[in-house]
Amino acid sequence: MTEAPTTRSSRRALALGAPAPGETLQRWLYRSLRQAILDGRLGEGALLPGTRALAQQYAMARGTVQLAYDQLLSEGYLQALRGSGTRVSRVLPDASLQAGPAPVRVLEEPSRFQPGGPWLRNVGDQPPAFPLRPGSGLPPAFHPHRCDVRGFPIDLWRRLHGRHLRASKLAILSENEAAGLAPLRAAIARHLDLARGVAVSPDQIVILGSVQQALDICLRLLVAPGEAVWMEDPGYPGARQAMHAHGARVVDVALDEDGMRVHEALAAAPDARLAYVTPARQAPLGMALSPERRLALLHWARERGAIVFEDDYDSEYRFAAKPVPALRSMEGAESHVVLAGTFSKLLFPAIRLAFVALPWQLVDPFTRAASLAARNANALSQAVLADFIDDGHFDRHVRRMRRVYAGRAAAFEAAAHAHWQGLIAVPPVTAGLDVVTRLLAHEERDAWQRLTAAGLTAFPLERYCAQARLAPSLVMGFAAFDEAQIDAGAKAVAAALRGRH
Repeated sequence: MTEAPTTRSSRRALALGAPAPGETLQRWLYRSLRQAILDGRLGEGALLPGTRALAQQYAMARGTVQLAYDQLLSEGYLQALRGSGTRVSRVLPDASLQAGPAPVRVLEEPSRFQPGGPWLRNVGDQPPAFPLRPGSGLPPAFHPHRCDVRGFPIDLWRRLHGRHLRASKLAILSENEAAGLAPLRAAIARHLDLARGVAVSPDQIVILGSVQQALDICLRLLVAPGEAVWMEDPGYPGARQAMHAHGARVVDVALDEDGMRVHEALAAAPDARLAYVTPARQAPLGMALSPERRLALLHWARERGAIVFEDDYDSEYRFAAKPVPALRSMEGAESHVVLAGTFSKLLFPAIRLAFVALPWQLVDPFTRAASLAARNANALSQAVLADFIDDGHFDRHVRRMRRVYAGRAAAFEAAAHAHWQGLIAVPPVTAGLDVVTRLLAHEERDAWQRLTAAGLTAFPLERYCAQARLAPSLVMGFAAFDEAQIDAGAKAVAAALRGRH
């Protein structure tokens, strides 16, 4: 009996091309074999080379070939029969993959469906508060609000992940508490006590994906459409847009060197249901809310039965002095302040874990609302973060990065002095990941367009403003860039603004 042509041809050396730059061998082999099957170069029933032979042909580990074969087997492209080797399946998992592109249908008349709910009516014409397609890789100079992911101990994080991915600990892959894993909530409560002077029970803490989510839930629970909320101006764009999306009446409150002008907020809307503040380091201007205004804010909340939403987004990174105490640590704040914090700026953005410390009366409704909206945050990441905190790695990382960022703040000031004379004035940088710089020779939009054209990034201050009209300024980040990048970036900024890019 003669052998089928597909069997003979498949015994010959497979020509699969070369991996794409940065592509792993396993991914390349899987992709190339799958494409050869879909193209018909490996026809149905074709016998594939053994794993040892293919590994020798392409100088790779036999285990790599086996993993690629296993994936194709699990997806139905291959079948392994005892005594017959590994062959291309007679019936592929998705016949439509071989059918080519679907024909374009031309509708006889436009669809009558148009999205038009209250959310779109309130914010649909506003630019997104966050980039919908952020660029891959490290951010360009001088992107604000970014930590340096290169400083994160990723090997340690991987080992901690491995600790929880054992057969004896697979319960972590099941459903977990809506409020978050108890070990992480306990670790956060201890950290808040030591680092922020906040005494709170772990049962008052809820774990979420972001501070943005926490604010959205508070608005849903506490503010009816049309009711007033106080918002710093300038202030965090994501917070203002969440308020508008909810249909709240946003009362923009001006700032001075002592932070939010609480007396003006009281005069404009004493019946507000919620106030959003960044009291430790105002976003984006950087001042701390003065003790007198903290007391005035708390007095208003107690008298009116209102809630203060305290966004404590990067208070750990203060270079010249100890962190400013949390508003939530003050006497009388426990029933009227929601303290929110995030690990995305302290560790790395993709961790997507944040928390709130709630007044007791909000714990149950907030937890139920969070569960209804998003069930619960990623439990595996929570378990790893709890270990990271309890084993002391979190404190060590924050202390180390505080020193690193302090050095970069100094380098940023020095680079500005060396390269931006007559262009940009930089104030002393004493905290945070970014700073508001003042433009001396350009309007904000002109400067932003010049920097963008040169492949650089900074945010115009007007992006944070509603009613406020301030001197032309840019919000510029320094923390994500080492000293050499800061100096090179400063030269590039100068060239762009002077028209030499």
